[in-house]
Amino acid sequence: VRVVARARPLSSAELVQSNRSCLAFDAGGKALVLGKDRTFSFDAVYPPSASQESIYNEWVEPLVHGCFSGYNATVLAYGQTGAG
Repeated sequence: VRVVARARPLSSAELVQSNRSCLAFDAGGKALVLGKDRTFSFDAVYPPSASQESIYNEWVEPLVHGCFSGYNATVLAYGQTGAG
């Protein structure tokens, strides 16, 4: 099992309200820091500037090709409804 996280960009409403992100990204690209001290580790972490296409190409496309070679794969993409 591999777990990859991508932080969504701030919405236009959040930007209008001058909201700021509460996440920081470690230099190694494997952890998210929520607030000041809550760290969560993943196999990979992407900032809001990362495109969904680049994440798909790196993480999902190889699984799809594996399916055509007889391997099983599951991809679960989760995001709060309407969150962007």
